Amino acid sequence: MAGGFLLVAGVLATAWWGQDRIIGLFVQEANRYLRTPVRVGKIELSLLDQFPRVSITLHNVVVSGSLPDDTTALARARRLYFAFDAWDVLARRYRIRAVTLTDGQVAVRLDGQGRPNYDVLRTDTATAGEQPFAFDLEGIRVKRVGVVYFDVSRQQEFTLRTPDLRAQMSVVGTMVAVQAQGQTHVQALRIGEDQYFRDKDLTINTKMRIDRATQQVILAPSEVRVGQAAYGLAGTIGYAHETDLDLRLDGRQTDVQSVVALLPPRLVRRLAAYRSRGDVYFRGTVRGRFSTTQTPQLAFAFGCRDASFYHPEYKQEVEHVFLTGTFSNGAQQAAGSSMLLLRDVRGTLAGRAFSGRLRYENFLNPTVQLRLQADLDVARALQFFPVAAVRSASGEARLTLQCAGPLQQLRTAGPGAQATGELILRNANAQLRAYSQPLTRLNGTFRLQRNNVLFTDFSGYLGRSDFRANGALNNVVGWLLAPRQQLLIKASVASKLLDFDQLLRLQGAPPTPAHATGRAGGDYGLLLPASLALEVKTTAQRVRFRRFRGRALRGTVQLRNQVISSPGLSMGALGGQATLRGTVDARQPTLIKAHTVATCSQLPLDSLFYVFEDFGQRFITGRNLRGQLTARAESDVYFDRALYPITDRLEAEIQATVRNGELNNFEPLQKLSLVANREQLRHLRFAQLTNNFYIQSRTVYMPEMDIRSNVRTASLIRVTGTHTFDQQMDYHLSIPLLPGLLHRPDAAGRTPTGPRLLLAVQGDEDNFSVRYDQGRAQANRPATSPTTPSPTLTRRGGLLDGLLRPSAAAAAPAPGQEATPPRRPFELKKPTKKEPAQPQPGEYFNF
Repeated sequence: MAGGFLLVAGVLATAWWGQDRIIGLFVQEANRYLRTPVRVGKIELSLLDQFPRVSITLHNVVVSGSLPDDTTALARARRLYFAFDAWDVLARRYRIRAVTLTDGQVAVRLDGQGRPNYDVLRTDTATAGEQPFAFDLEGIRVKRVGVVYFDVSRQQEFTLRTPDLRAQMSVVGTMVAVQAQGQTHVQALRIGEDQYFRDKDLTINTKMRIDRATQQVILAPSEVRVGQAAYGLAGTIGYAHETDLDLRLDGRQTDVQSVVALLPPRLVRRLAAYRSRGDVYFRGTVRGRFSTTQTPQLAFAFGCRDASFYHPEYKQEVEHVFLTGTFSNGAQQAAGSSMLLLRDVRGTLAGRAFSGRLRYENFLNPTVQLRLQADLDVARALQFFPVAAVRSASGEARLTLQCAGPLQQLRTAGPGAQATGELILRNANAQLRAYSQPLTRLNGTFRLQRNNVLFTDFSGYLGRSDFRANGALNNVVGWLLAPRQQLLIKASVASKLLDFDQLLRLQGAPPTPAHATGRAGGDYGLLLPASLALEVKTTAQRVRFRRFRGRALRGTVQLRNQVISSPGLSMGALGGQATLRGTVDARQPTLIKAHTVATCSQLPLDSLFYVFEDFGQRFITGRNLRGQLTARAESDVYFDRALYPITDRLEAEIQATVRNGELNNFEPLQKLSLVANREQLRHLRFAQLTNNFYIQSRTVYMPEMDIRSNVRTASLIRVTGTHTFDQQMDYHLSIPLLPGLLHRPDAAGRTPTGPRLLLAVQGDEDNFSVRYDQGRAQANRPATSPTTPSPTLTRRGGLLDGLLRPSAAAAAPAPGQEATPPRRPFELKKPTKKEPAQPQPGEYFNF
C-alpha cells in the first residue's frame, strides 16, 4: 500500500515539475513526423483523462491537408489524447502507447489527378531507440467521429460515423499490424449516381497487415455485420500506383434487405422495403484494378432456399420461395457486359403457385429473356406488390408470359423481339384511384402477340354502366415500358346501359362556381390521357344523363391526341330520332371545345324542355309548349374543367321547324286580351312554325317569323327579338287588327297589308311589360315622298337592323338596283354546303 502511494506521489511530482519539458518533447517529436501544419487551441498534461495512464491532451485540434491550395481541413477534433505509462514518467523515457480521438470530423479527399489530402506523415523518419520521446502505439480509439471520403475523379463519396471504434496496432520493421473492432453507421456509399448501404449500422471485426515496403494491405478473414447478416471479407489491396483488388466476400445469415443493399439501387429500388425469413445467401469476388479508367471484375452469386418475403406495411407474404441468382459485370468489367440471371424461381402467394426465370444482359442496351407463370388471387397480389393506380382489387387471374429480345425492340415491336402471353380474368373487381365508380364483375381473356394484346369477351361494369368488348390493344409493351408512347384501343363495345351521370363524375373534381344553370359546380370532369387513342364502334340499348333518356345508340367514336371525334352517332330519344357528329377538343383541360352538328326529328317540345331543364330559364317552360320539333343545330360550345359551358364563347345556328304546336298558359299572351279573349290566348295553336335562331355573345337572336294561329282575330302574328342568357327579353310582335279572312293571299301569293298592332315585350322573366311599340310604329309610317318607300318592321339602330323582314314595298329594289338579301347580326363559321367525303376505316375524323 505504502509502495503504491509512494509511486503515485512520485509520478505526480515528476509530472508537475516536468510538465513543460514533457510537452516540449512531445511537440518536438510530433513535428518530426508531420508534413503539414497542425493548429491546437491548448496543450496540457493530464493524470485523469486517460487514467491510469498519463496523457498529453490537445484541445480544438485542426490538421491541414496535404493538397496544395486546399482550404478544407483534413481533420478536426475537440480532444486528442496521447497516453503513456506512469513508469515512463519516472524513467523520463516517454513512449506513446495509446491515442484517443473524440468528437471530430475527418474529411479524406482525392483530387482530379488522384492526389490525396492525407499525405501528412513523413515516411523517412526513424525513431532511435535512445530518443527520450517516441511513438510505440498499442491501442487506438475513435469515439463520435464522422468520416467523409470523396474521390473527385471516380465520383465516389463515402459518409460514415463511428460511435466507438477500437484498434490495436503494432509495428515491426516495415510491417504494420492492425486489429479493429467497433460500430460504424454508414450514411451512404455513393458511387456515381447510385447510393449503397444507405443508413446502415455495421459492426466491424477486422485484422489486417500493411506492408509499407510492397505497399499492400493483406486482409485476414474479417467480418462485417449488417443487422443479423454477416459478411466475411478477405484478400489483398495493393496501393503502389493504382488500386489493385483481390477480395472475397461471403454472406452468412443474410436476408433480402442485406442482399438488396449490395446490389445496384436502380434494379431494386421498389424492393428495398421488403423483409425475408429463411435461408438467403450471398457470396462473390472483386478482382482487378480500380482506377479512373478501370473497374475490377465483379462476380456475385445469391439465392434463397424455402424463404419467405413480406413487406412490413402489408399483411401478405410470399412463401416457400426458391431461387438461384448471379450477377457479373462481364469480361469488359462495364455496364455493357453486365448480366443479371435469376433461375429456378418458384414459390406461393396465398397458397397459389408461381414460377419464372429472368436473364437481363447489357445494362446500357438491355436484352431481356423472361418467363413467368402465376395463378393469382388479385387482392393478395396487390397487397404484396401495390400498383399506384389501383386502390383495391379482388378476384382471380391466371397469367403466362414469355418475352425475349432487346428491350428497345420490345418497346417498338422490332423484328428481333418476341413476346407472347395470356391473362385470364375471372370475376375480378378493381377500384381505380382516378374514378369513384368501381370496375366490377370483370371477365375476359387477353392474349399478348408481340407488341399487341387481343381481348375477347371482355365484360364487366363501370359503376352502373355495363360493357362487353372485343378488340385489340396496340403497342401495349411500348406503352408500358417507354415514356410518351401511345396505347391504341380498337374495339367494338356493346352495352345495355351507359350512365353518363357516373361516367363523367370524377373523384376529387375541383369545385367550380355556379354558372348560368344556377347549380353548384364540380360534379363532372373529362380526363383524356395524351397517351391514349381509341377507335370504338359502340351500341347501347339505353343511355342516361341527368334527365335525358336515350335508346338504341349506334355509332363510332375516335380519340387522338386528346380530341374525341365521331362521324356520326344516332339514337332514339323522347319518342323521336337524333343524330350527332363533331369533335370534342380536351387538349386544354380548362377550356374544352365541342364543335357539333346535331339533328333531331319529331321530338316533343314539352319533353325536350323538361329533359334540358328549361335551358336554365323560367320565362317559357315545358308546361307551356306542345308540338313536334325537327331541327338542325351547328354549334361551338366551350366548357370549363367541371364541364359547365362558358356562355361568353357559345356560338350556334339552329334551323327549327315545329309542327302541330301549342303555346299554353303563357303569361305574356294574356296581356293581348284586347285582340282576343283570354281562353283562346290560353291555348294558342299553330300548324307549323319555321325559323332560324342564332346564339352569340350570350344572346339568342330570333329573326322575324310568322305564326299562323287558331285565334281568328290574330291569325297571323309576326314575332322577332332577342333573349339574353341573363333573361333580358326584347320581343316585338305585329298583330293584324282586321279579321284573318280579309288577309287571304291573292293570286300572286302575297298577303295584303292592313292595319297592325305593334307590341313590345321587354324586361326579364320576373318583371316584364307588354306595351305599344311606338318606336316601330313611327318607323313604319309612310314617307312624305311617294317615290321613296320606307321599310316596315325595322327598329332604327337596333341589334337586328336589316335582319327583320321588310315589307313588300321595301323589298322591291329601286330602278337600276339589284335586290340585296337581309344581313345577319353575325356570321357563324360553318362548313360549306357540300357534304364531306366519307372517311375510310381508321381515318381520323375532324369536323
